[in-house]
Amino acid sequence: MKNRMKEGGKSVYRIAVLAEQEAERQRYAEQITRFCEAKGLFPQVMQYDDQERFFETAQKEAPTNAVIALSGVAGLNAAEHLRSLCPACRMIWCSDLDFSLHAFRLRADYFLMKPVSEEAFQRGLNAWIE
Repeated sequence: MKNRMKEGGKSVYRIAVLAEQEAERQRYAEQITRFCEAKGLFPQVMQYDDQERFFETAQKEAPTNAVIALSGVAGLNAAEHLRSLCPACRMIWCSDLDFSLHAFRLRADYFLMKPVSEEAFQRGLNAWIE
C-alpha cells in the first residue's frame, strides 16, 4: 500500500469497498482489516452500496485503495469513473463478467471473477503491497 494520505504527520489509508450486497461488503471489509492488521496497518475502511455517495465522497477525500465489486456493466462504469476521479487510487475489481482486458487498461491492481474465494482476494490484497 504505497499510496497514503498524510494527516497530522501520520500516514492514513482510506480504503473504500463498493458492493451491492451488505454481506459481500462486510466480508471484504473484514478481510481487508485482518490483512492490514497483520501488516501493522490500521486503515479507515468505508463501505458503500450507493455509487453516487461513493463518488461524492471520493471527490472530497480520495481513497488510497478501493474494492469495486459490482455486477455487470455497473462495475465497469464504476471502475472507469474511479480511475478518472482518482488516478493514483489502487484498485481491486471483482465482477461476474470477464472485464480483465478493461481492468488491465484501467490499471486495476487485481481483477477477480465472482464468486471470489478468500484466497483469491488475499492475492489481490498482496498486489497492493508489492
